[in-house]
Amino acid sequence: MRSDPSRAALRNLESLIERDPLLRDIVRPNLPGARRAARFSPDVDVVEDPSGWTITLEVPGVPRDALHVDVDGTRLTVRGEKKLTRASDATTRVAERVGGSFQREFLLPFAVAGAQISATLTDGVLTVRLPRVGDRDRREVPIAGG
Repeated sequence: MRSDPSRAALRNLESLIERDPLLRDIVRPNLPGARRAARFSPDVDVVEDPSGWTITLEVPGVPRDALHVDVDGTRLTVRGEKKLTRASDATTRVAERVGGSFQREFLLPFAVAGAQISATLTDGVLTVRLPRVGDRDRREVPIAGG
């Protein structure tokens, strides 16, 4: 029996995305999801202001010791695990909450002061502050030559 070409193409795309974590967060939410089980992935906002960038992740129910923020060169990784507790002697009638481990990766601009990156967790919201290196210098650059 021949396989459906669209299914094969989707499997190839998913394989490519798994190897490139930067593509994963961009493409995966737009892929058909009926075959995949629900998994926890925190919603993210990235905001830039004159002093730098702020990445905000919603991580309700994730304790501080289950969260990890790592910087490796120009890559910022936030990972953690949301554990769900359900009584083992009870019958679940509705289960809409999702849990499990997650990982979100962000490519940092070169203008970030890496040693000054900070993270805080308040009321289930993780805020990662990425300060800009020096003052924001915006100007027209003269072109030399003839």
